[in-house]
This record gives sequence, C-alpha cells and structure tokens, in this order.
Amino acid sequence: MIQRKLVYIFLIIIIVQFIFYNKSKATENINPNEQLKVVLNDNELVEQSLNNEMKIYSESAILMEEKTGKILYEKDIHVRKYPASTTKILTAIIALEKCNLDEKAQASNEAVNIIKSGYSTANIKVGETFTIGELVDVMLIHSANEAANIIAEHISGTTVEFARIMNAKAKEIGCLDSNFVNPNGVHDENHYSTAYDLALIARYCMKNEKFREIVTKMQCELPPTELWQEPRIFKNTNSLLLSDNRYYYPYCIGGKTGFTTPAKNCLISISNKDNFELVSVILHAESTEDALSARYLDTINLFEYGYNNYNIDDILEEYDMIEYNDKKELKDQIIGTFGNKSENINVINNSNINHNWIKIILGILIILLLMSYYIFKILIKIRRKKILYLKEKV
Repeated sequence: MIQRKLVYIFLIIIIVQFIFYNKSKATENINPNEQLKVVLNDNELVEQSLNNEMKIYSESAILMEEKTGKILYEKDIHVRKYPASTTKILTAIIALEKCNLDEKAQASNEAVNIIKSGYSTANIKVGETFTIGELVDVMLIHSANEAANIIAEHISGTTVEFARIMNAKAKEIGCLDSNFVNPNGVHDENHYSTAYDLALIARYCMKNEKFREIVTKMQCELPPTELWQEPRIFKNTNSLLLSDNRYYYPYCIGGKTGFTTPAKNCLISISNKDNFELVSVILHAESTEDALSARYLDTINLFEYGYNNYNIDDILEEYDMIEYNDKKELKDQIIGTFGNKSENINVINNSNINHNWIKIILGILIILLLMSYYIFKILIKIRRKKILYLKEKV
C-alpha cells in the first residue's frame, strides 16, 4: 500500500514538473508579432493583429529601409497624390546644398502675400530679413509657407524657376512620377508626387547631417526684427516627436507633416531603433472610425511592423553595397555601438537554454527531496512496526 502511494506521488510530481517546464517555455517563445500595441496617452491602447494582414487607413503608404532603399511595405506607392507640405523637404535639401546657412534672405511682397488664408505661416512681414538657417528651420519645423517662398526666391529669383530646380533634383534622386510647381506644397492640380518618390527624397535628405539635425528639433524661433519686437517661437508639428502627445513614438527622429483639403493628412517620418533606420510615407489619410489620426497610427504601425519582421543584418546581406569594399565595415557603421543583432539573439537564445536547464535541475532536486522525505517516513513506520513486533514477541 505504501509503495503504491509512493508511485502515485512520484507520478504527480513528474506531471507537475512537465507542465511547469512547457508553460515556461511557451511563455518564452511568444511571437512578438502576434499583437501590436501602440501606447497612447492615459494608458490607452490600440491593438492590431499582425499575423496575416496589417490594416492601413491611408490611401498610399510605404515603409523603406533607409540604408539600402529596400521596400518593407507598400500600398499604392506609385499612385499620384497631392503631397501638401511634405514638399518642403525637397526645398530644404536644395537650400542646404546650395546656400550657406548664414546667408541673409529678405521677404518680398510676393513671397509673403501670395500665401492664402488658412495656410500655415510664421507671420513674417514684407522686408524682414533672416538667415537661410532660420528660414529652413521654421519651414521644416513649423511648416511656414512664406519661408519656403523666400528661400526659393533667394536661390532662383522666382518660385517658378525654383520649381524647375526641384524637378531636376527629384529626377537626380530617382523619382519616377513627381511634378513640383511650388516650393511649399500649396495646392495645385499640377503639383503631385507618390509615396515611393517622397520616400526616395526623404532617404536622400537624411544623408545630409544638417537636415537630420533640423528635423529632430522640438521647436525653433525667429529672432526679433525692426518689424517684430519679440522672438517668434514655434513647436514642431510632428506629434510623433512630442513626448506629451498621445501619438508620441520614442524611436521617431524626424519627418515632415502636410495637410490641405485635397491632399488630406500626409506625413513623412523617420525612425531609428538600434541603428535600424526606417522611412515611412503616408499620403491622403483621414481619421479612423474612433476619430483617431490615421496618419500617426499608420506610421507607428508601419514602424512596428518593420522592426518586428526584419532585422538590419538580413537586409544588408541581401544587398550588394558597392560603395563599400568590405561589407563588414558597412555593418559596423550601421550597427555602431549596439553590436551585432544576430549575436545578441544568439546570446539571448543561449541564456534561455541555460535557464531551462536550471529549471529542470531544480525540478529534479525537488523530486529527490520529496522522495527522500517519504522514504524517511516509510522507514520510520517500518522501524516502529518492528519494535512493536519485538515487544509482542517478548
């Protein structure tokens, strides 16, 4: 009877240990791509399954790896759309390449007063003079339309002539289906681009260190002038960058917003997670059924999709980066101080294996202790019975 109880106890312990081990292993192997959670303010969550499909609300969208140009996600990326103020990144890169940032440019009557009511401005007055650096700042960060006109006139004399430079630059970058007629994206039926072309332009812009620095700024200002006595301070219009905003995304390092009624909401964004840099373009977005901003939700979802489904090592191995003789040198430049991602994964996997072996050993020790306890109890019972037997015999 005692032996049968011992066998039952032993079997129960083995079963419990087996369940514990498999449950812990299943927890460790949860696929991070099964559910995407975008954290909004007040601990509010937007959840979306990434197993089979990803819902993108915007009419056009693209996700591109910055170093190689590999497309990780696409939705109507070659369909012509109005780009609105995302246009300004092309104006900015031309200004940064053609001008000294300390050069002065004066606001003309046409540059200021051609802007229609309802469009974003920095309240620049005719005759005010600012540096190109200040104008590029307020154009990219606050989306000041007259600043773009002032820059265009400074470089080319007229915005019409500047548009020719824009189109030539776009073709140089590799754009396939764009036509720009003004430097700021003010609506015009002949002013259009595509998600693919804008991603190429953004990728090109991010190779310029000054551009990269500007788009990360949280705010900018125009200094006082004779026509405006106080400094004008402007906050970045990209909510992904603002830590107090519901759409804050910690890996976002810059971008450019855009809006007109025909173009709807547009957004170019760049994110960097462990030196894995992605470019996202969203065109013609509206609101979701929950009255949330589709351009921000789509952008966050695209970034998370990229980081959860790709890694930089695999992408670099897929592409022949001919400008580098040593592919390892290229990897080191991209990975930087973060180390090789695949090596980190191996370290994690080895850690998990060691952790599982520790659990198994601990389980065996627990079983041995319990068995020793019950064997000890059995021996005591046998001893007592033996003593009683000897007493009765006496």
